Amino acid sequence: MKTIKYAASGILLALVVSYVLPVSQERLYPTGFNSIEICDRNGVLLREVLSFDYKTSMWVPLEDITPWMMIATIMREDKRFLFHQGVDVLALARAMWQNARHGRILSGGSTITMQVAKMALNLRGRSVLKKILEIAYAFKLELHLTKAQILEIYLNRVPYGNQTYGIGAAARFYFGKSGSQLSLSESCALAVLPKAPSKLNPYVACDLLLTQRDRYLRQLRERKLIDDLRYKIALREPMNLIDREINFEAPHFVDYILARLDQGMNGASRITTTLDGSLQNDVQKFLVSTLRSLREYNVNQGAVLVMSIERGEILAMVGSRDYFDAKEGQVNGCLSPRQPGSSIKPFLYALALQSGMRLSDILPDTMIEFRLADGTSFAPRNYSNRYHGPTRLREALASSLNVPAVYLVERLGIQRFYELLQQLRFSSLDKGSYHYGLSLGLGAAEVSLLDLVNAYRTFALKGLVGDFSAIQVVQGGRNATAQTKKETVKRVFSEEVAYLITDILSDNAGRFKAFDSENALHLPFSCAVKTGTSKDYRDNWCIGYTADYVVGVWVGNFNGAPMQGVSGISGAAPLMRNVILELYRNFTPRNFERPPSVVQRQICANTGKIPSSQCPKLVEETFIYGTEPYDTCDIHSSASGRLLHALGPSQANSRQEQVRILNPLSGDIYKIDPQVSRRSQYVKFVFAADEPRDAIKISLNGEQLAILSSPYEYLWQPAPGQYTLEASSNGNEPQESDRISFTVH
Repeated sequence: MKTIKYAASGILLALVVSYVLPVSQERLYPTGFNSIEICDRNGVLLREVLSFDYKTSMWVPLEDITPWMMIATIMREDKRFLFHQGVDVLALARAMWQNARHGRILSGGSTITMQVAKMALNLRGRSVLKKILEIAYAFKLELHLTKAQILEIYLNRVPYGNQTYGIGAAARFYFGKSGSQLSLSESCALAVLPKAPSKLNPYVACDLLLTQRDRYLRQLRERKLIDDLRYKIALREPMNLIDREINFEAPHFVDYILARLDQGMNGASRITTTLDGSLQNDVQKFLVSTLRSLREYNVNQGAVLVMSIERGEILAMVGSRDYFDAKEGQVNGCLSPRQPGSSIKPFLYALALQSGMRLSDILPDTMIEFRLADGTSFAPRNYSNRYHGPTRLREALASSLNVPAVYLVERLGIQRFYELLQQLRFSSLDKGSYHYGLSLGLGAAEVSLLDLVNAYRTFALKGLVGDFSAIQVVQGGRNATAQTKKETVKRVFSEEVAYLITDILSDNAGRFKAFDSENALHLPFSCAVKTGTSKDYRDNWCIGYTADYVVGVWVGNFNGAPMQGVSGISGAAPLMRNVILELYRNFTPRNFERPPSVVQRQICANTGKIPSSQCPKLVEETFIYGTEPYDTCDIHSSASGRLLHALGPSQANSRQEQVRILNPLSGDIYKIDPQVSRRSQYVKFVFAADEPRDAIKISLNGEQLAILSSPYEYLWQPAPGQYTLEASSNGNEPQESDRISFTVH
């Protein structure tokens, strides 16, 4: 007997303790309850992501729910809710009588509190044991919670059909409004749904739902909860259901957001992102149009990313031509590592300037063999297959020459350059510096477009590298945190070095050795631009930035198949140009701000030194104050032949052509813009001669076009077709000519 007595006492004590202990908050307010609305920066819905257990749902505080919804729900579910202690004895007795009379369960007699208990305990189906547990937990809820808290939990967790849970989600799903904006008529219609959400589906059985609504409106009037006038108005109100729409905008960007949701966002109902939905749509159209024009050159995919300079906010992210392409559409080209080609070079030149070099310093662009770690040699060639001899640092970067870049990597050290790229937050560099070797300066290390765009932002931020962002605010839900992540920045270049790189990349004249002066990189406002093409034409890049935005473009093929001779200037650059012009459709960009410690000095164009009276060509160059050259050019102070002697035999031998075509380059592709008058579109043919001569004869497709005197330039009105341009001297000496081919679409 004592044993039974002790056991009974223990059970009783356990029951008392369980009742006294607080209820589990996780049971009442489950983590991950809310579905998540992902919106652009202007509040436009991009996609609604359903919660795992509750589908479409969002938590709404009781104060944000109209009183009509509360009244209608209590009248429909539990008339004596405000007066019982969790169990309505009369309703329970009536349910037991009905069930016994019919020999099956017709009614459970559950109160609102009991239904909350059932939700909290996750009880499914009906049985006597489950009903006992439901009742017991209902008493506990009444002990620890207020009626308002219980009603709030019920209204937020009860199903309203169409995979919609909670009054907030239901109000938005059916009527396109918040829970606080529901009318009396709409409240009564939603109040009857939880009993039979499938049977009373508003989109399937609207008439039946209206009949149930009218019934409860009459009950409200009979109990004098509403007057006759309000009753008549509600009775005549139509069921203004909204059309069901599926929002699936900016899919690559939304997938990127979802992949990065952390535990701090559990319970969030709305994420406001940095994306500009309107710009996103425009960029998508530009990409599709560009890829269509490049299809015959085996260019099938592309990606575009737009980021703000000031806060690093992603404004547009288009990861492929078509997200819904079954084969490769869901690959995000903004995140996939690819070889950046020459687009990596500005960071190498920034390191050179940070190490004390100047824009006027002369770099070699001749046939040079560099010794590799494995004992073999490496002789880089320029894209044009030409060498230009001693070249100022500014021109070497602006014209994207390969030999000077490899020379700088060897001189500065592979490890130093590798460490700089890591400081710039290229996350894919994980193989060690000597895995890439000297080709690191030519873009051999794979990087993502997102990392590359953010790294270029460093120049516009005056040498500071920062974090990019995709989320502005996370809000809603009991467990959500409304916050905007603060950017962390770190200095990697001086302000002066960052400006010098920007000055080079925005200098259209500096690109002259590699590109036409009217190329796609030339914009009607201050914009720094760099292209890149990886080995065998597998990747095409173009990055452009202003004081406000940075735009990155990649085109190519996800399977790594090479394109047919399409370079960054002809593939990615026109797309970048279209996007950046769209950004400034309605306003003029700010100019880059030059630091006061940066000065300009006149130098000899050939030697980079202070010019003498005999220097044939002078240019203005930019310097950090105190680093200007102090020695005078001594090359041009004697006989003219002394310059060629100073260049060295390797350079003298590299100049095999007496007449050269500087623009176009062989393989270039031009496109006629249909939105611009044909009369205002032209291609500038540019030529050079090693020796002064009276004239140069030029021919196009075998027909003489013109005889030019210095300066050797010719403006040609383009027409669609394939062309061969030939240039030769027009004198009596032996005819040495240069020939290239190009295409016009």
